[in-house]
Amino acid sequence: MTPANELHAQIGQVKIGRPGEYLHALLGSCIGIGVLHPDEEVYGLAHCLLSKSPDPIKKIGARHIDQAVYSLMKLMDIHEENRRRVNVFIAGGGNMTRAPDATSDKLVGCVNFQFAKKLLREKRLRLIHEEVGGCNARKVIIDCSTGEFEINNIPRLGVAS
Repeated sequence: MTPANELHAQIGQVKIGRPGEYLHALLGSCIGIGVLHPDEEVYGLAHCLLSKSPDPIKKIGARHIDQAVYSLMKLMDIHEENRRRVNVFIAGGGNMTRAPDATSDKLVGCVNFQFAKKLLREKRLRLIHEEVGGCNARKVIIDCSTGEFEINNIPRLGVAS
C-alpha cells in the first residue's frame, strides 16, 4: 500500500505533486519525464510507453510522449512566457530484452528518448538531466517539498550487467 503523500505514475499516467508529496515511477524501457516548477511549487512526472500519438491530443494522459508533454504543461499551468523557468529531466529507456542483434536505433527506449528530446527542444523546455539507456530498470523519485529528484538504477537479478 502506498501512503497518501506518495503518488505513483504507472504506465500511461501523469501525476502532479505539491509540497508534502512525492512522485515516483518504476521505468524499464518506458520513458519518464519529470517537470520541476519550483517557483510555483508544482512538480510533474509522466510514465510514457510510446513516442508520437497517432491521433490529435484531446485528453490528459501519458501513453505517448507528445500527449505527456501536453498534459504536464496543461496540468502545471505552464505557458510560453514561463517555460524557461521550468526544469525537465528524462529517465528510463532501458533495453529490457537485451536482444543481442538489436541496434540502438531499433530499441523502443532509444527511439522514445530521441523523440522526447526533440519535442522538449521544440517546446522550448530546458532539459537539465538525462539518464537513459543501458540494460537496467530505474526508479524515479521527486520530492515535491524540496524540488529535488533522484534516479536509481535497479540491477537485474541473476544476469551480469
